[in-house]
Amino acid sequence: MAGILSPTALSWRFLKGRSMNDIQGYQNGPVETGASRAKEMSPRAYNLAMSALIFLGFCAMGAGAYFTSTMSFARMMMSGAALPLVFGSFILTIVGMVMMSAAAGKQSVGLSLVGYVIFASTFGLTASFGLANYDLPTINTAFIATAAITFVFGALGVTFPKFFQRVYGIGFGILLATILVEIVLMFMGVSQTITDLIVIVVFAGFIGYDTYVATTVPPTLPNAVLMASNLFVDIINVFLRILNILGRRD
Repeated sequence: MAGILSPTALSWRFLKGRSMNDIQGYQNGPVETGASRAKEMSPRAYNLAMSALIFLGFCAMGAGAYFTSTMSFARMMMSGAALPLVFGSFILTIVGMVMMSAAAGKQSVGLSLVGYVIFASTFGLTASFGLANYDLPTINTAFIATAAITFVFGALGVTFPKFFQRVYGIGFGILLATILVEIVLMFMGVSQTITDLIVIVVFAGFIGYDTYVATTVPPTLPNAVLMASNLFVDIINVFLRILNILGRRD
């Protein structure tokens, strides 16, 4: 399932680049859109909003994990009905991304929140499909490791922003190349522990970069939604790749 989420993350990186250009334009001189523009929040409220949105994303993932562990989902898998659900979740995830990207440029509170609800629920559901393959101690270990990586690289991103700005483009290229290699290895039946490690390093770098970027944009709710979704995608990809590695070890 982590292999599905990495291409999704690439799509989000592309859309995020466009929305960041829109935010920059908003900072330099916003154009009236006829909609109520988001008001700036205090730094504390902005950070709390991002944290709460990321937490809600994990709640959506937990709800998805519960659903995929039920007999109803097992029957869907056996009947083949789960495939349309996976495909539909992927499409809706992209729809949510597009909505959040557009909302950041327009600074539309309503559009950003609706987009995040669609994105978090469907992306969280997709991410949860693979959790049933692991026991609770393994999941807890992966969660603790992911939390440590998030804290360390988030702090590094704020401390050394120029470094993460320089390596961001390189990381994007490495991620694209790694996904292509994974597709080949998947058909060859080769273990992908090394590619999992590469993806962890890349997304850890993205965590540092996105944490820094979150401190540079105006503290509005649409921007908090966009920044939270960036970090949520990064964190989930690190978490699932660590799960893959721990699962092979066990």
